[in-house]
Amino acid sequence: MKNKKIVGFLGPEGTFSWVAAEKFFPKNFFLKPLVNIKEIFKEILKKEISLGVVPIENSTAGLVSETVCSFIDYPVYALGSFEMPIHHSFASKGKQLKKIKIIKSHPQALSQCRKWLEKNLSQAVEELTQSTIAPVLEESSEITGFILPSLAAKKHGLNVLAENIEDSKKNFTKFFIIASSLKKSFFQKLNLKTKNTLLLISVYDRVGILRDILSVFADNNLNLTSLHSIPSRLKPWDYFFFLEVEVSINSEKIKKILKKLKEYCPLLRVIGAS
Repeated sequence: MKNKKIVGFLGPEGTFSWVAAEKFFPKNFFLKPLVNIKEIFKEILKKEISLGVVPIENSTAGLVSETVCSFIDYPVYALGSFEMPIHHSFASKGKQLKKIKIIKSHPQALSQCRKWLEKNLSQAVEELTQSTIAPVLEESSEITGFILPSLAAKKHGLNVLAENIEDSKKNFTKFFIIASSLKKSFFQKLNLKTKNTLLLISVYDRVGILRDILSVFADNNLNLTSLHSIPSRLKPWDYFFFLEVEVSINSEKIKKILKKLKEYCPLLRVIGAS
């Protein structure tokens, strides 16, 4: 592992986060599976790993709340982002689809493949699991099938009985590369090209506050490519806002925006670039 940068991802090996990390990072990076997204943030701050890859949003399922909440809880930064198409495969130890009696998978994977399952395995019993990979590591029966990435199926010695079984062929997940700081060396090594700035804010509780905040961007001719509200967990009906602004993180314009936003925001953090 000498001279290798360690990258944490949501494990175990075989998850879509693993596939994303395998595709994005060069071979001189060592990939380390971790039990949850929050643990990736923690290990970055403890310097157990150099970088992390975390899902932030899926085109059909929406924002990944655990990732956003981890940005709230930990001073970690996004260096950049990339998108990966999500293709589900159906695999088993067995070789015949018609003999499958049980389907074990994560609820989200099951919901994203509902049409195919109803057409091909309507009589099979579905069992919900915590991840797409966990049941593969425990189950060996030839009457049990799994929904998972084809790369993961092959890695675990399963027979791929069907590919691209997802209902939507325009299913993408956006991933962030995260680190403890916004070092230029990281951007250079990973060839990250960013055009957006990521902000996390809270707002004063008064009439018209959101209008005033949005006006700051509009008055400066800046496009908000993403705006999400997240419960603050501090008190009922109190929210943080996660924004993605179409402007470089190093531009003079973003500095001007931040200065103006401080009038409206008791909490204002630049959490990175994408």
